[in-house]
Amino acid sequence: MSDTTTEGEAEAGPTLSAAGSDRHLKLGIGGLLLGMFLGMMDNFVVSTALPKIVADLDGLTSLAWVITAYSLAIAASTQIWGKLSDLYDRKVIYLLSVVLFLAGSMLCGLAQDMTQLIVFRALQGCGAGGLVVGALSITSVMLTPQESAKAGSWTGLLMGASLVGGPLIGGLVTDAWSWHWIFYINVPFGGLCVLATLVGVRLPAAPKPKKKVRIDYLGMLLLTAGVVCLTLVTTWAGNSYAWGSWRIIGLAAAGVLALAALMWVQQRVAEPVLPLRLFRHRNFTLAQILGFVFGAAMVVPVTFLPLYAHNAKGVSSIGSGLLLLPMMAGMVSMMRRGSAWIRRTGRFRILPIIGSAALTVGMALLLLLRPGTHTLLSALYVVPIGVGLGCLIQNTVLISRTAVEPRDMGAAMGVGSLTRTLGTGMGVALFGALYAGRLSGSLTGRIGAQDASSLVASGSDDQVESLGRIPARAQEAWASAVTDGLHVVALAGVVAGIIAVVSAVLVREMPLGPPLAPPRSS
Repeated sequence: MSDTTTEGEAEAGPTLSAAGSDRHLKLGIGGLLLGMFLGMMDNFVVSTALPKIVADLDGLTSLAWVITAYSLAIAASTQIWGKLSDLYDRKVIYLLSVVLFLAGSMLCGLAQDMTQLIVFRALQGCGAGGLVVGALSITSVMLTPQESAKAGSWTGLLMGASLVGGPLIGGLVTDAWSWHWIFYINVPFGGLCVLATLVGVRLPAAPKPKKKVRIDYLGMLLLTAGVVCLTLVTTWAGNSYAWGSWRIIGLAAAGVLALAALMWVQQRVAEPVLPLRLFRHRNFTLAQILGFVFGAAMVVPVTFLPLYAHNAKGVSSIGSGLLLLPMMAGMVSMMRRGSAWIRRTGRFRILPIIGSAALTVGMALLLLLRPGTHTLLSALYVVPIGVGLGCLIQNTVLISRTAVEPRDMGAAMGVGSLTRTLGTGMGVALFGALYAGRLSGSLTGRIGAQDASSLVASGSDDQVESLGRIPARAQEAWASAVTDGLHVVALAGVVAGIIAVVSAVLVREMPLGPPLAPPRSS
């Protein structure tokens, strides 16, 4: 192990009683979860208001950067926040991230043009990068593994609520007041988060450093450069620029070189921002593979199932989104049941195995979809995917936690958040390329290249209602091509699921302590 900077670094997680009264503990956990929810939901809320933002600020050409700047800042800052929480007081670092997020939110609401909005969105994203990793880091040292599993079960509920409720809240707030309020509304809820964290979060006193803490500035710079470049590749490739364009190839090469230089630097500094010692533990490495896979796999139902329902079946945009509700129900239910199992038995290894298998089965079921498949059946096919994600989301965090020392908890949570984020970004890019290629090829084979190009243009502009004015043969070809595109994405999802199954089987059971007594019924 590398040199340390503090004494007494066995920062053991206290039990419920040691963490303070049950009332204070619930208040603290509530504050941490509220912060996570704000960070998760913000992009979904903002996406709904983009048309009015563009109309007000006259920035159509910069539209995508309102979302991209936020996502880039989160990806680039997550690991840095995690490492800072290991070096300094976790609670203070988390509160700083909340304050930065709220400051960015206020400035976004006050923005007078698109340039200001994009800059302030990046600032807001820098704060949001510490919300999830900070909350996970704190709960990991504040609670026992079994107790944190119960708290982690709420993460799935927050993810589902942000995915379904974010666009709804964004639309309601924008219509009732103005787009400025989708940012201002973060302030009162963020204030509650700060208050609850100050009162309810009680951590062991931070040990005094033996010597001055050395911050790995070069590592932070290289990590940021690498993550930003690779995130831009996954955002732009196949959309703004062709995969073979010099911009995409150059960004990919720069990202790989930056990360390679990072690996070299991390072996030569006292407190690396990305401690390579984490990956010496097999379980930790496997947890990152699982996190990357489920981050990518979630893209399939969330992105491509609504496309299938809207384009192949003519379901409304709202109805397409509602198709995800059974999947979310399966995910939340499995997270709660999995949490109860861990608390009762003190064991967790079986859950990622079940989850990976369910994920693979759910992806395979998508191959059964046809243009004429009943909408309800389409929704039920993705329930196994929800069950799989419910098993994997909280348990990848738990596996990582049991594999690292307390002094590296923040860095470990940061790595986990980063791998999930990169998995989602690369899933969107790679699955999107497979989908577009298969859709275009299928259409060309059915109706010819010229008519296929016209239909693809209509579909990409979300003008599918115009398809009602074309011949029935073309409509059938379009629906079949969209379904074929979903099928090739589902096949890729099956491959990802198999990788997850193999990784989960290789995970070793780690002691979590004695099983906890079941909670008393209220």
